Amino acid sequence: MSRISTTQKSRKMPSQERSRLTVDAIIQASTYILTEVGWKGFTTNAIAERAGVNISSLYQFFPNKEAIVAELQKRHAAEMSDELHKILQLVSLQGSLKQVLTLLVHMIVEKHKVAPAVHKAVLEEVPLTLKTSCSDADSQLRILFLEALKPFMQNVPNPELAIHIITVTAQALINNIIVERPKLLQGTEIVTELVALYEYYLERPTATTLP
Repeated sequence: MSRISTTQKSRKMPSQERSRLTVDAIIQASTYILTEVGWKGFTTNAIAERAGVNISSLYQFFPNKEAIVAELQKRHAAEMSDELHKILQLVSLQGSLKQVLTLLVHMIVEKHKVAPAVHKAVLEEVPLTLKTSCSDADSQLRILFLEALKPFMQNVPNPELAIHIITVTAQALINNIIVERPKLLQGTEIVTELVALYEYYLERPTATTLP
């Protein structure tokens, strides 16, 4: 295991209710500090003080602030995965690619509406090594996207590559909106536009041979 992944790993997972409450308080405090203060004020002492826990209690679960950021990202990915599983259960009831895309894009946008300032702080201030520490979770999400969308694809030669392109571009676009035009997240226009974009990309016309 690499040094980076080791330092970002939680010391232990809480098994008792009291421990879970402590970790949740740390995570909530971390969210608040990233939102209101930013990365410069994001210290373990500040987090412990905001969470109302002893610094030694924080270190029982997280060796450093990087591990806390990794946990924030892990929880976000887990929430996305849970929502994707729910959507997969509904796919059989949907009659078109557009309907499935609408469910997926709406879910992604809704998840980024929650504490957009946190997403913005992570995008602008958190070191790059931490932003790329959840590659395994991202890969799992792409597998779920592929499972949901592949049955509806038409004339797409490489479905896996298509899903990779979709997830990367959607994430990049939404991250840009969080930073530059956050009000767009409150309406439905961004969902409509992304669905139109990806619908045409995944339902391609049959290639014709020129005379």
